[in-house]
Amino acid sequence: MTVAACEILGISKQRGIWLRCFLERRMTATILQIPVLVIFGCVSVAALAQTVCIKDGRPCSPDESREMFNAICKAEKAPANLFVAHSVRLTGTFFDPTGAPIDFDSIKPDHQTIVQIKSPASGEVLFAVPLRTNGEFEFELVPEGNYRLILVWMKDGKFERLPLTDQPKEIRCSDLKECRITSTITFHGSDNPLDYCAPK
Repeated sequence: MTVAACEILGISKQRGIWLRCFLERRMTATILQIPVLVIFGCVSVAALAQTVCIKDGRPCSPDESREMFNAICKAEKAPANLFVAHSVRLTGTFFDPTGAPIDFDSIKPDHQTIVQIKSPASGEVLFAVPLRTNGEFEFELVPEGNYRLILVWMKDGKFERLPLTDQPKEIRCSDLKECRITSTITFHGSDNPLDYCAPK
């Protein structure tokens, strides 16, 4: 790809990372997340998303970048994904897309994977149990209601997101006494700024 073609497409090489695009030179402070797939002639190049903070045509200061990052975290939606029709004992297993049980604790032995049930309105953790190494979990009693069910890592009493992991999809429990669920946890590419936000 020629330099002229790169300029036309708004592409530059910086610090060894391919394909950073600055779509407008006079934009007000904004964060751009740019997944790029360029097909130009016989050349096909794919790049992961990057987050770029630009204000008034220049890179943001560290304080401006932090402010933008905080705005991204605050704007993240965290809707209910667990709907319980009756008070039940809730058990289940989480799998990865290959069908293997989720076992993040083997990646970082000083971390423990926790299954949390949160209030979607306040974000408060209502119930929490450890995820076993076989991907199973068990809550003795979950009252009727709508909740947010998420997986997090815990280290020294602090919670963080699991790396590159999407939270469980919608789960509905209509059983009267016990609800057993299975859920496949999906993964996303790197450079997602939400990966560095507090778990929601």
